[in-house]
Amino acid sequence: MQRDLTDNEKSNLAVIRGCATDIAFLYLTPTGLQKAILDAVLPLRTLLKMAGVHDYGQQLQGQPNKVVMETQFLSGPTVKKVDASMYRPETKKGDPRIWFSHLNDLAEPNDVLGVFVHRGQLYVANLTKVDLATAKMAGQRTEALEVLESLRTEATAISNELLGKLKKIASNGPLPSECLGDTAIGRTIESALGLAINSRKEPDYKGIEIKSARESSIHTTRSNRATLFAQVPDWSISHYKGSRELLDAFGYDRDGVRKLYCTVAIGKPNSQGLLLELLRDSGQLKERHETAEQPDVVVWRLDQLHGRLLEKHRETFWIKASSDHHDGKEYFTIRSVTHTRSPSSAQFDELLGNGHITVDHLIKRKEGRVCEKGPLFKLPKKQIPNLFLAESLTYTL
Repeated sequence: MQRDLTDNEKSNLAVIRGCATDIAFLYLTPTGLQKAILDAVLPLRTLLKMAGVHDYGQQLQGQPNKVVMETQFLSGPTVKKVDASMYRPETKKGDPRIWFSHLNDLAEPNDVLGVFVHRGQLYVANLTKVDLATAKMAGQRTEALEVLESLRTEATAISNELLGKLKKIASNGPLPSECLGDTAIGRTIESALGLAINSRKEPDYKGIEIKSARESSIHTTRSNRATLFAQVPDWSISHYKGSRELLDAFGYDRDGVRKLYCTVAIGKPNSQGLLLELLRDSGQLKERHETAEQPDVVVWRLDQLHGRLLEKHRETFWIKASSDHHDGKEYFTIRSVTHTRSPSSAQFDELLGNGHITVDHLIKRKEGRVCEKGPLFKLPKKQIPNLFLAESLTYTL
């Protein structure tokens, strides 16, 4: 059962954040420790799958299909090698389970474990028992701290490289825009970095996503929200089976074009009568209509959304640049970079639940052809730091 972290646990977590791109929490209960059974909760399953470590969705039930992986366990000042057993029992519909060997020697009821992966290696830290924050403040060199320091050095190498390139670009003065429109700033900066323009879903620079915005327009309503990612619903479990059906059912006609351009959020229906509903127990985000005879519209699986979040924003550079116009041409000057890492699946759900994360439909039909640019999951820019476990770092260039 979840609980708030203590100050000591938060301090230990802060030390780990510097080297972990995502962390899943396991809350230990007396029953779990006694029976040697821990639920592999959704955030943990998503973390393991995205890291390429283990996919419970592809695992068959029963002991013969158990997967055992060597794991580095941080408890106190030391690091111990234990085995992580990942399995789905024959009973109870094969609910995903995990267990760590010697856990009863390394933890007690009500302890909190933080699980993370680095380069395919599984790590577990007992946030209640590990002595990271105190030892670091005292200048001690414990085995656990040395392991984390080596991971942190590896984890920051690419971000330091990218930051250095952006500083050099900024020092060379304004960049002439390579095209017109909202996407001009992103294309111009990525081109200056030597990155090819494409529509890939993967992050832009060696695993780091780059999001660029005009500083001069930051206070406009349109620019107050940042796009996190695009993700279509799971049509297989949705009432409507494609963008065309959504457009026909809920779109509107304007200037000879059928459109469904709208923002959908939890709580209050929009002008089309659409709203979102977060179903944590079933692991779903559902879009519904307030008055339709068939209220269910489409469904997203939360594990799929968590996966897209980790895939797209494992590490992100949010670039702000000023915009100036000379002789009919736009020029960009990079002013600052905010570096975020370690997105939190739990925080994503929390921001969805309180209405901060919204979904934009961008569907239209012109001359018989349906085009879908979304659905886009968006978040107010001022809420961006709340999505990440690691502290956001801002650099003025």
